[in-house]
Amino acid sequence: MTQRPQKSTAQAGHDPILSQPDVLILGAGPAGLLCALTAARRGRRVALADASEITARKLRASGGGRCNCTNLNAAPAHYLSANPRFTAQALKRFSPRHFLALLASLGLSAHEEDFGRMFCDQGATPLTDALETACRRAGARFLLNHRVESVTPVEGGFRVGTDRGPLMAPRVVLALGSPAWPALGGTDTGARLAGSLGLAHLPSRPALTPFTCTGAMLALCRELSGIGLNATVSCLGRACTDGLLFTHQGLSGPAALQISSHWRKGQALSIDLAPDADLRQLLRDPARGRTLARTLLAGLLPRRLAEALLAALPPDIAASANRKCAELSKAQMQALAEVVHAWRVTPSGTAGMLRAEAASGGLDTAQFSPKTFECRALAGLFAIGEALDVAGELGGYNLQWAWASGFAAGQAV
Repeated sequence: MTQRPQKSTAQAGHDPILSQPDVLILGAGPAGLLCALTAARRGRRVALADASEITARKLRASGGGRCNCTNLNAAPAHYLSANPRFTAQALKRFSPRHFLALLASLGLSAHEEDFGRMFCDQGATPLTDALETACRRAGARFLLNHRVESVTPVEGGFRVGTDRGPLMAPRVVLALGSPAWPALGGTDTGARLAGSLGLAHLPSRPALTPFTCTGAMLALCRELSGIGLNATVSCLGRACTDGLLFTHQGLSGPAALQISSHWRKGQALSIDLAPDADLRQLLRDPARGRTLARTLLAGLLPRRLAEALLAALPPDIAASANRKCAELSKAQMQALAEVVHAWRVTPSGTAGMLRAEAASGGLDTAQFSPKTFECRALAGLFAIGEALDVAGELGGYNLQWAWASGFAAGQAV
């Protein structure tokens, strides 16, 4: 069992590394921790400042504590950004295999599940604690309970204002995350600092967040709450096949969360509730000619969902569902197939940042080097992780971006 590191609320004046660090990292999340570990192991005097009393609260809660720590398929195509190619160099220099090697060096392990998703065998908190312990052993210092309020360029570096006094450093790394999941520390501090530093910041939008519904659809979701199935959810040319879950608010599960990153208000979702079957083919099968169409439909879906869909059918389609398959016209077969394979749902909205696992938008990547993550206009200022306009798909991609960008900046500071 991993021992929980001691909390630190040290004041800068008591430690020369804290009072005169080579690198000050703002944010002790996954990107900040990896950056600190990399830089400290290179002999840099590293300090991390974070508003929370514990490190990496989002990481500790990731995957419900199971921690989907990386994805073996990490590549630029799995990231949402104004410039997805910005991620290429960092992902190549610190790949999922590199992270798994680091994990092993920390005495931890991982296993692969579906779609290349890697889960830490020991869980999220032991992983976080192991990273924090490694940082401390490498010489990094932590300034917890220090809320960052400002960053100002000064001669020789930067002055960082916090609610517990100013900090100074020649190099500063912005690792403050995004507004997603505010209950676990999500904040818009990065956007506010960008404005004060004259840096372009693309508006943040919730990503990987559940859908909400109203009216009859909400009533249906509540009736079916707790039912999950494999489905393909499509919108605006994007599609995801994965778990779909009915909730008391609307639709959730990996497929819904994935598509939420691309969905826009007013757009309808097309949902294939049985992507591994073909109801049209089943209805045309001579061997099933005497079977009622509704029986075939019900056999493809969870019972309660099938019953609810059948009850909600328009009268003409409902009538055909009660007929034998051999008696159906092609048009009737097509209409019934669309009930299963092209179910149309228009969400009223999403759960927003309150339940978002990530956020799109952030600091415009054009302002930063894709190799070092240093700001082109402000030498000595770096940005990593969710602070940048990079949002990964569900399945460990955001954590791999945190590791890769943190490593790159840690090698450069």
